[in-house]
Amino acid sequence: MRPFYKIVEIVVIVLFIAVVFVSTPSALETNATPLQSLFMIKQLIPQAQTVGVMWNQNKTNASELLPKIERASASTGVKVIVEDVEELSDVSQKFRELKDKYQVQAIWIIEDNDPMSSTVGKDFLVKNSIVNGIALFAPNTDWVSSGACAALLSDGSTVKLYVNKKTINALGIRVPDKYLQDTQFIATN
Repeated sequence: MRPFYKIVEIVVIVLFIAVVFVSTPSALETNATPLQSLFMIKQLIPQAQTVGVMWNQNKTNASELLPKIERASASTGVKVIVEDVEELSDVSQKFRELKDKYQVQAIWIIEDNDPMSSTVGKDFLVKNSIVNGIALFAPNTDWVSSGACAALLSDGSTVKLYVNKKTINALGIRVPDKYLQDTQFIATN
């Protein structure tokens, strides 16, 4: 009988660990759908007409994701401009193009992959977005902790908004009351 109780004890410990990790923000490191993301961008920035998407086409499933973004764009009435960023040197060039040529009100980083996720790429995007009054929507909470405006993440059944309080205050963005229950404000340095 003793080995049976040991197995039960191990199973209980494993289940406890699983519950603890599933309920933490790091477990919600999956992007929400493109429709959910664009809808939330529009809720936070009602005047948003154009949103820039920056991704590395070689590391993103672009052929699957692009039609979803196009449908989300049509549903929300937000024009989406997609910029392919393959190298670190592309980050600043594509950012300036989105800012100057397309006059985007927000930039959405869909996935945390190189070169945007490099320290230099991320720092450039966070700093220049704030300086230029552009809301930066991030792929995870690490970006939000670094100064990005927000990340909308899902665990498959729950969608939660993670917001950098200092950044949204600096940009004059207010989270609508109806979303406060599902919003977590990230503390920053």
